[in-house]
Amino acid sequence: MQTQTLKRIRLIINPVSGDDEPNLMKLPEIIAAMEAEGIRADIAFTDPDNSPALIALKAIEENYELVVVAGGDGTVGEVAKGLLRSPVTLGIIPVGTYNNIARSLSIPTDIVAACQVIANGQIKSIDVGQANNEHYFFEAAGVGLDAALFPIGEEIKGGRWGQLLQAIRLAINYKPQRLRMEFDRPITEARVSTVKRRFVRKKPLARHELRLSALLIVIANGSYYGTGFTVAPDAAIDDGLLTISVFRNFSKWELMRHFWSISKGQRQYSPKIETYRVGEVKFTSDVSIPVHIDGHPIGELPVILKVVKDALNVIVPKTTVILPVGET
Repeated sequence: MQTQTLKRIRLIINPVSGDDEPNLMKLPEIIAAMEAEGIRADIAFTDPDNSPALIALKAIEENYELVVVAGGDGTVGEVAKGLLRSPVTLGIIPVGTYNNIARSLSIPTDIVAACQVIANGQIKSIDVGQANNEHYFFEAAGVGLDAALFPIGEEIKGGRWGQLLQAIRLAINYKPQRLRMEFDRPITEARVSTVKRRFVRKKPLARHELRLSALLIVIANGSYYGTGFTVAPDAAIDDGLLTISVFRNFSKWELMRHFWSISKGQRQYSPKIETYRVGEVKFTSDVSIPVHIDGHPIGELPVILKVVKDALNVIVPKTTVILPVGET
């Protein structure tokens, strides 16, 4: 991938977002790093009237060949949605707080190194998740406790620290919920966990539905989600599958310890988690259970989640083979 030969490159940046300082303050460094690699781009700033996805769609209409986004997971995800199933390639300069999408693609968080990847990397087709044939997600979807907590967590991130007590109470009082999972393949084929199951199999090779109680279930497209949790270390973002992690035999203390252990990209994975890999899964329940995708609530069950294979072209390091976390 030689970006120097491309005629039209669009750089999209959210000027007011950023981890430690507004991205606008990083723009001179970004431009210098791109120009050092021979990359010249037309800059577009997001604003309330020009969302990242809208700017990306306009870039397609205006015949841009490459769209580069400088931002965190929120901005990257929105730009990516605008480019889905298009011939335009995405380049990522991760300048957010957690950069889960970039990390799943082995893209460095250093601005200079990220621009070197854009200049000299390779184009890779990656998967995205989809909920109810409508909503797209790049990191993960969640059913249960984390979906209930996410809206409060966003308020806390926005400075409403008084909501912290409400979050703690909700977590303590939340009970495992009964639900059903229906896979697109037999359970015996979908299951990859070493946890021994005790359900009775009348037709072990044909049964697609699993009934259970769980505190939460995470359906991952890549290895990372949320605040940098290595929630699905065996997930790959280009394997055509979603990785389902079921948390059901956890006490609240065990759950808290587990998420602490996998924070900040660490791999401390609990053997109690039941893991499945599928192309599509349907969740239903007789009770109200919330659902989120990439931290955004989308209502309650039922929900159908599926993978859309090779939906986005993105530049990754040339030597990159996207492997589960911890494998080489």
